[in-house]
Amino acid sequence: MKITMTGVALTAALFAPLAVSAETLADMKPMTLRVASLYGPDNWFTAPMEAYTARLEKRSGGKLKFEYYYAGSLVPAQELTSGLGAGLFDFGFVLPAYEPAKFSVDEWQGSLAIPSEQNPILEVATAALAGYEWNAGLTAHTQQLLDAGIMPVMPSFSITGPYGLLCKEDNSSLSELAGKRSRVAGETWTKEAQNLGLTPVALPITEVYQAFQSGVIDCWMGGLADAGANGFFDHGKYFNLGMGLTAYAQAVYGFNLETWNAFPQDLKEIIWDETAQYASELLEAALRQQLRAAKSSIESGVVYTTPDAGMRQKVDAHHDAVRADAVATSPAEVADPGREVARLTELRAKWRALLSDNLGFGGDYTSWGDFVAKGGELPDFAPLKAQILAEIVTPYSATQP
Repeated sequence: MKITMTGVALTAALFAPLAVSAETLADMKPMTLRVASLYGPDNWFTAPMEAYTARLEKRSGGKLKFEYYYAGSLVPAQELTSGLGAGLFDFGFVLPAYEPAKFSVDEWQGSLAIPSEQNPILEVATAALAGYEWNAGLTAHTQQLLDAGIMPVMPSFSITGPYGLLCKEDNSSLSELAGKRSRVAGETWTKEAQNLGLTPVALPITEVYQAFQSGVIDCWMGGLADAGANGFFDHGKYFNLGMGLTAYAQAVYGFNLETWNAFPQDLKEIIWDETAQYASELLEAALRQQLRAAKSSIESGVVYTTPDAGMRQKVDAHHDAVRADAVATSPAEVADPGREVARLTELRAKWRALLSDNLGFGGDYTSWGDFVAKGGELPDFAPLKAQILAEIVTPYSATQP
């Protein structure tokens, strides 16, 4: 379905909620909200969202109901952000990366999703929570979303984990990558590939499997869950995630702003409280999915490689340059880009300490392969909600409408 901006606006007018803002939940008339999900009802990504909206239905006493439209049936991925802002649906996960000119701050913050941990469990959790808190305090980021008609309850929550290189042959050193062709997903990863001496190849993800099979590409750059979901382990047998390539960090979870403004304050407080639980469950679901993919890949013969010193230095130097460039070329809306880049580094250190010292995310693991070989187990996620609520959600919600 192709929807133009005019079409979105017209369609949204037909679907716009009729509710008028009430003083309290008790006074509010029942509302049925539309949810656009990119995935089906049985998908690991969808389940935490459905649990979240089910809790909201229960705690609202049935005043809120949610109607799901699965697998992009309402709005395609590239139009989710505009569709939510225009009111075609009321709640969901959106991808501002498809509109970089409109969401320049989101594009900018995504370039800084740079991993730093070898322990894969700790890295995924640190990136998700540090990025969440960082964007919650990045006023210009939230303001661009509000201006577009979106109330972001989670202004950024990246759960993909670091990107790495899946290749047909060993990929532990720069010499082993020389002359190789790798599929990449965009400008950020094109630069990562060029820095490693690879030839970047742009292909739709639907063509990667055949390209691997036919020898058009030697490697694929991406995350663990996507590699497993698309069957790439049939051809790529060496996965170097330890090099820590930039992750995908442009995920926003939010409500249509007009819908949000119709909620009474006591309902908003319920939503904020449950958002902390949603974040915890979404992170758990992502890590469980990645662990399943890791175990399955190892069973199919995949080896998790680690970068040698030369490759590590090359990647680190590139990322240092990215940070410096982010300060020099930030959007005008970011008032103090140098401070923001430093703040993200500080938040990564903060969450690394909290997760490893207090929440059971530590451990001496150098890769997913090492984690599986040592019989590593995921931590108890139950205590995480309170930490997210106290450190991120409560301060952020106090600044929002």
